[in-house]
Amino acid sequence: NLYQEFFVEPITLQEEDFAKRKISQSKIRERINPFYNGLYSEDYIEVDGIIALFCFPYYGEKKLFKCKASSYCLSRYPEIEILQNEVNFSYIKTLDEMEQDNAKENLIKVLKKDVDMVRQGLSFANNDVNAFNASLKEKALAVLKARKHNVEAFYTISTMFEVPIEKKEYAQNHIPLKRNIVPVTHKYEKSDYFGITDKDYFDILSSIKHTLSTYERTPNSYQSMKEEDLRNTLLATLNATYKGGAVGEAFRNNGKTDICIERENRAAFVAECKMWTGAKAVQEAILQLDSYLTWRDCKTALIYFVRRKNYLSILKNIKCTLESIDNIRAIKEVDRNEFDCLYLSESNPGQKIRVRVMLFNLYC
Repeated sequence: NLYQEFFVEPITLQEEDFAKRKISQSKIRERINPFYNGLYSEDYIEVDGIIALFCFPYYGEKKLFKCKASSYCLSRYPEIEILQNEVNFSYIKTLDEMEQDNAKENLIKVLKKDVDMVRQGLSFANNDVNAFNASLKEKALAVLKARKHNVEAFYTISTMFEVPIEKKEYAQNHIPLKRNIVPVTHKYEKSDYFGITDKDYFDILSSIKHTLSTYERTPNSYQSMKEEDLRNTLLATLNATYKGGAVGEAFRNNGKTDICIERENRAAFVAECKMWTGAKAVQEAILQLDSYLTWRDCKTALIYFVRRKNYLSILKNIKCTLESIDNIRAIKEVDRNEFDCLYLSESNPGQKIRVRVMLFNLYC
């Protein structure tokens, strides 16, 4: 308990989150060369420019950014904005500067240099933190032994004078508490009480997104896996979260679905995993998914593993492909690779189905 209480988590600065990269237009104050400046002229003028923002997620103890380590760099660290779970690097440039040759490459070089410098500073802080954490258990044990020694010494002195040791009321009457897990009452919306809740649906989608986003970072590790193998590894992760409730190749209505997570009201989250073979196969995949659904199943997902070099081109055209499917009535772009579709079921006429179409890049 003492170790966990005083443990300091080192900071790990991750790679840039490209989705949060931002370029905004702004007026910038630029200093005038004194040689060209009149006696009573302004020292600065406003010119058109841009502010480039680059976001880098991190995890660990935020306060370490402001701590001075035992080893440190004498060079000045770059100015950064430190938020709860991310660090922002921002750069102000005039339009004239950005219109020069290799302006983008030069800016990225400066960014890389600044990120490397911050990472180096964090490594110094992490070295101190790791040394502190390594010594924690020994220090905690020394504190407890000293306390134990004091208690034993007091007891020895008390017995020497034949003074009875009186236990405190808490020690006499204390009953150890047992953890009592009370099941959360499920509330269903009146409109779709028969289906799984929105919270369950979004939790499952979030688990899938974070798991397969990890696959995207190391696609070489999954290069030899086929569709079934990729689905099985995803199932293993879902089962860790949903305590064995995720089933693969489960019989549901008119076939066997790839992923099925059944809830207490016997409604299920149903998903199909596919290798991307082209836009023409999307409608057939949605029809196949629809055929697995019972009247209770109205929240689903269609997951694509894309091993094509033109991944961005596929993302650019997938919305048009979905819009061309007759039974899809509405499409919302949740993320660049995620689309929430409202689909009218053919297996259960009159049933509205939510289909989350998700594409993940596993190209090596």
